[in-house]
Amino acid sequence: MRFRLRSWNCFGTGQSVMDAIAWRAPLAERLLHTDVRKTCGDADVLCLQEILSHHAESFFDSVGDFASRHRDDNRPTLWPTSFRGSGLGIAARTALVRPSVWPFRTPGIGWDKLARKGAMHAQLILARGPTVDILSTHLQAGDRQDAMAVRARQLRELAQLVTTLGSPERPFIVCGDFNIDGLARARKTEEYQGLVNALDGFEDLGAASDLPTFEPHPSTNALAHAFEPFGRKRRIDYVFFRPASQLTLTHKAVERLFDRPLSSVVDPHKAYASDHFGLCITFEYEPR
Repeated sequence: MRFRLRSWNCFGTGQSVMDAIAWRAPLAERLLHTDVRKTCGDADVLCLQEILSHHAESFFDSVGDFASRHRDDNRPTLWPTSFRGSGLGIAARTALVRPSVWPFRTPGIGWDKLARKGAMHAQLILARGPTVDILSTHLQAGDRQDAMAVRARQLRELAQLVTTLGSPERPFIVCGDFNIDGLARARKTEEYQGLVNALDGFEDLGAASDLPTFEPHPSTNALAHAFEPFGRKRRIDYVFFRPASQLTLTHKAVERLFDRPLSSVVDPHKAYASDHFGLCITFEYEPR
């Protein structure tokens, strides 16, 4: 038997002060597009990041025919002080149990200090199969040294969460937007090495294909280019996998999602589903 896990940063955060206050997603009509709804709705497990607008919340709450669906309520909190939540959501065609949101204790900087970035965890009960730990996360953005220092602390918190929530008897999948470049040219950097060390025992499932998930060029993602015209292509979205000691669960295919313009859209800025490409991993297991 098999299931497909799709992880995607849906670009659901307003990119101006007024849009953020009004909880508007940039070019929100893309979230209504048939291609976007079908691709996300066809997943067996859907992990979304940046559900941080009314448009993105409505999209997550209505897309697909999922039996289980959980997301952060994104309400402001006094502690940790934040004006919005983690923007994380997990949906599945089978049961998700023990869902929980874990805000990072490390405060963000810049635009990210308004949100309580962190992780969402749930246990996936597969039909006639094993129970799988699923954790979706979104780390601090930015290339400056202070942003990298925040991510290093967040990675330490993430490693502790994996230890606390996981078990050697259950497979574990960690996915999301880490804002750390994992293209082959960057894998010897201290930051990427810190990422793989934090998730010791996990396999980086996108490493072999080495495809960027953020490519802000007019010919490859005009939407990303519109908001970050001087950005460079990077592989910052990941799916990590750790098998269980006594259970058979294997990954068979790694695909990139939303890396082509949406159908029947003339405006190039509106023709892409997000500033990020998504990932789809197919897993197989022996039924009980």
